[in-house]
Amino acid sequence: MRSRSRHGLDPRLRFNSKIELQVLEVRDNVLVYVIGAHTLRSDRLLQLLECGFSLVGNAWKDWNNRIDFWMEQRQRTSPELLFEDQLRPPEDMIQDRVKELASLLEFGDLPKAFEIFDALHPVDQGEVLDGLPSALSRSLLEELDAGVVAEILEYLEPEESAYMIGDREPADLALVLDLTGPDVAVDLLRHIPIEKQFEILDAMSDPAEVSELLQYKDDTAGGLMSLGYPVVNETTTTPNALDQLRVFEEDAEHINSVLVVDSDRRLVGSLSITRLALARPNTLVSDITDREVHSVNSDTDQEECARVMRRYNLDLLPVLDKDGRFTGVILDDDLVDVVVEEATEDMFRIASVGGERIAGPLTNSLRRRLPWLYINLATAFLAAATVSLFETTITRVVALAVFLPVVASQGGIGGTQTVTLVVRSMALGEVPRRLGLRLLARELSLGLIHGVALGAVVGLAAYLWKGNVTLGLVLGLAMFGNMLVAGMFGAGVPLLLRKLRMDPAVSSAVFVTTFTDVIGFVLFLGLAAIFVEQLV
Repeated sequence: MRSRSRHGLDPRLRFNSKIELQVLEVRDNVLVYVIGAHTLRSDRLLQLLECGFSLVGNAWKDWNNRIDFWMEQRQRTSPELLFEDQLRPPEDMIQDRVKELASLLEFGDLPKAFEIFDALHPVDQGEVLDGLPSALSRSLLEELDAGVVAEILEYLEPEESAYMIGDREPADLALVLDLTGPDVAVDLLRHIPIEKQFEILDAMSDPAEVSELLQYKDDTAGGLMSLGYPVVNETTTTPNALDQLRVFEEDAEHINSVLVVDSDRRLVGSLSITRLALARPNTLVSDITDREVHSVNSDTDQEECARVMRRYNLDLLPVLDKDGRFTGVILDDDLVDVVVEEATEDMFRIASVGGERIAGPLTNSLRRRLPWLYINLATAFLAAATVSLFETTITRVVALAVFLPVVASQGGIGGTQTVTLVVRSMALGEVPRRLGLRLLARELSLGLIHGVALGAVVGLAAYLWKGNVTLGLVLGLAMFGNMLVAGMFGAGVPLLLRKLRMDPAVSSAVFVTTFTDVIGFVLFLGLAAIFVEQLV
């Protein structure tokens, strides 16, 4: 069957420049033409010509726009891009690269897209991939060499890595993970279904270290440690120890000391590279070993590991198994993210949004926030019920209602200040259990001082505003008592929760705010009820 154009004409007529155009007749003052084997009215012919010119014009305009875009991109060389990027905030640079790469990939200009992408640092490459639409980022990743992908994974969060390449075939994933560090491979595998994990491990060329690290929880010393750190036996001579160190080649540049073990791989001490290099050739390693060494067990929590390294100013922290044998080391670089993660987690928990991220799923945010909002709503009704007990007093002295928020807000902010400081100090290990009572006494003293200072100010302000000395006295005394309550419960609630083996960061703020609101209202309205005759 002959193909037809959308205008009903044979498409071959478009390309035939020898077709004769003849006038056949005139119908109703309209010329009728003969075009090849077709007859066509003049008005219809004009419509077709206008439509054809419009289509050609739009196509030509679109083509020119694409050519202009490609020429502009090709005039910008990689060195120019790098120089510009150094002078701009990283966030702006990433956004511009995302837009450029998205346009190039949509137009199909892969060579230029790769040129811009290759000029970026791996950490920036990871952010650009995260900013691109899912389909474009995956299509770009599929064209990259396994070595480039492996380098990018070193800087990505495990969740992002699993989302970008987690659906690849096990053999392809194994090829990439063979080129990453064991810790990166383990972090990625933890976010992949267990069945696929075994397939990937079977396809990897050397899965031994990865398999060993997978046995530990990711938030413990075993999950953080590196396995390939240089270790020498205490009976080795210094020349042999140096020969063992030379095996590490370029990696040895970042090593300041080696660890010393006995024949059963039990940790003996450490030895600095400088002392090892300056020792006499016949010296045994055991003779120059520094035997003062700090270590942790493989199941020690990562927060405790960070605390030990910070306390003793360590560059590395040896990890021992349950039998006391050396297993691996935690380097200070490995704990940088841990410190940030733990601090962020504590801060989020104080605000009752633990485990939530700003770009995370909406359902996750609802699940984590809504229960605490309900709890806070219940405590608000408790405070409202407390106020309702003094309705008669408030009816007689309406001015009391004006100052209720003053008492509640000051007590709440004072308690929040204390609880934030105490919880964070606990997380840093600055509040051992034996110092709990001393901390409570300190915060009570501070609350006393705050109460006197703030009580005097609000009492004077109430007197100047309402002209009632008794009202100023009642408000000042209530503020004094509520600041004492804020200090006592701000320090006491976290200490009590720790005593009960509960996380102080989770619910301290809610309880402290409840106490300060309820007790503050009772103090203020209770005193007002006692002196109601002087207030009227």
